[in-house]
Amino acid sequence: MTRLNSDLSNLLDSTEIATLFLDENLRVRRFTRGVNEIFHLRDADIGRPITEIVSLLEYRDLQRDVKTVLRKLSTVERQVTLHDIRTTFILRVRPYRTVDNVIDGVVLTFVDITDRQAANEAVRASEARYRMLFEFIDEGFCTLEKVETRPGELSDFRYLSANPGFAQQSGVGNVVGRTIREMFPKEPQEWFDIYDGVMATGEAVRFERDLVSVGRMLELFAFRFDDGAGLKLGVIFQDVSDRKRHDGQRELLLNEMDHRIKNLFAITSGVVSLSARSATTPKEMATAIQGRLGALASAHQLVRPRRLEAGSANPIVTLADIIQTVLRPYSATEDPRDEPRSVIEGPDVAVGGDAVTSLAMVLHELATNAAKYGAYSKAGGRVEVTWSVKKGRLELSWTERGGPRVNGAPEREGFGSQLARKSINGQLDGQMTYDWNPDGLTVRLSAAAERLSS
Repeated sequence: MTRLNSDLSNLLDSTEIATLFLDENLRVRRFTRGVNEIFHLRDADIGRPITEIVSLLEYRDLQRDVKTVLRKLSTVERQVTLHDIRTTFILRVRPYRTVDNVIDGVVLTFVDITDRQAANEAVRASEARYRMLFEFIDEGFCTLEKVETRPGELSDFRYLSANPGFAQQSGVGNVVGRTIREMFPKEPQEWFDIYDGVMATGEAVRFERDLVSVGRMLELFAFRFDDGAGLKLGVIFQDVSDRKRHDGQRELLLNEMDHRIKNLFAITSGVVSLSARSATTPKEMATAIQGRLGALASAHQLVRPRRLEAGSANPIVTLADIIQTVLRPYSATEDPRDEPRSVIEGPDVAVGGDAVTSLAMVLHELATNAAKYGAYSKAGGRVEVTWSVKKGRLELSWTERGGPRVNGAPEREGFGSQLARKSINGQLDGQMTYDWNPDGLTVRLSAAAERLSS
């Protein structure tokens, strides 16, 4: 019997589970070493009621739970902690059965779950941080799973989650449970090829794509992860349409500035040459050059991009004002008795807003080309500009005479001509046509009258 008791004691101690045996009157029968961390027990305490032993437990329902177990012959489980010590146990109170199946007291086991509790709390804290990040970041974020498809079928992905930023950045909401092809049916296969590659290799990819279905440009970062149930795809993205549009506008402005500077040098050279032919003294030449360059600067004010302050009104000028300002640098004659180099004729037409810049830019381009290659490049050459408004459209004609002979259209369209055509086609809902007559160029411009004051 002594050997059996020793074997039992060694077995209980080896489990490292604190175990306490009590009789039906709560007197101590046996305990393992681990119980000493919970109750101040010694071997001499065997036979004493456990209620008389000093305990570190925050647990006042021991007597009630023991009575419940003995009455119902069931197990009671509690989560208990020690006073002033961050140690947590799962306490189980079970009936003690003899070999004759007689209930003779209870068994208390204490399983230390402190580490597991700390790990669970860390997981909950991490999930809370993730959820906060998921909900409040401006970028769109979603998780997807690859849809099972039959051989030969196009691949697809189903949305498992999507944060509020998804709808804000993509313009489409309520995607969870739906597939990409369902929500974005116009997207090309390249999207799916990229995602398939990430799923197959595990290599994260950063890329930019047009979201054709809603007309946006997105910058995306796609990565693979394992959520424990299988491989998934995570995508974080933002709408960069405005940035791309601004980049394009900036590039256009840089190209335009380069083009304008080259034109200014060419025109300045022409102004100097023209002034030198007509001036009789250096002072007269300087005065002529100064006046013409001043007029050129005034024309430049009309063609430079303008930014109005918030709340300010768009300036309104007439079409004649714009044409006169643009052509003034080229209109001076060598002899006051000569015919005017610029003829302007048409009704008053109010022009405001961006239309001022667009029209001035087009006319400036025509004038600078005339100064370099056309009527304004030769003494005696002249330009006639006439216009009318019919059926809600502006019809303007630019005619050059007296310049070098025209040998047909140029082989390629220059940047300035492209810019002029885009200004008319896009901003003014119009069109430009060129007639390369041997006697001089004729340009016809048509634009929607309602666009001129917008």
